[in-house]
Amino acid sequence: MSFVDTDTLRAFCLAVFGWLKAHGLIVGIISGASLVGSIFLCALVIVYLPFDYFRSKRRASRIRRPVLWGILIVLKNLLAVILIIVGIILIPLPGQGVLTILIGLVISDIPGKRKLERRIIRSPAVLSALNHIRSRFNRPLLVLDESTTE
Repeated sequence: MSFVDTDTLRAFCLAVFGWLKAHGLIVGIISGASLVGSIFLCALVIVYLPFDYFRSKRRASRIRRPVLWGILIVLKNLLAVILIIVGIILIPLPGQGVLTILIGLVISDIPGKRKLERRIIRSPAVLSALNHIRSRFNRPLLVLDESTTE
């Protein structure tokens, strides 16, 4: 027993491919713009991330107005979810997907994110890629705690 009728699925696929064929230029422009935008945004976050962000110490917030703080938290977490979803989509591309997921995790406020971030950043390939980007912008390299256990 099938959940989807094959004729319906075929019709849907033909409709989608027909739409893509008719609007290919627009889809290409949007895809290219989102690729450039995500690369720019990821680089911006990597460059302005504090060099000691992945250390175990906690930092206090500098924002003192509760309403402004609440609005920023919602916007920041919305952006984080978008980046994590885009990162999952980009996983087949070498490095780009993992870095985008890491950036989404860094700016989010989900429980357990620090432990997951620190596990990802301990990968030599990820740390090397992030520090390479930071060095190109004359920023201090990211530092980790000396111990590798949580």
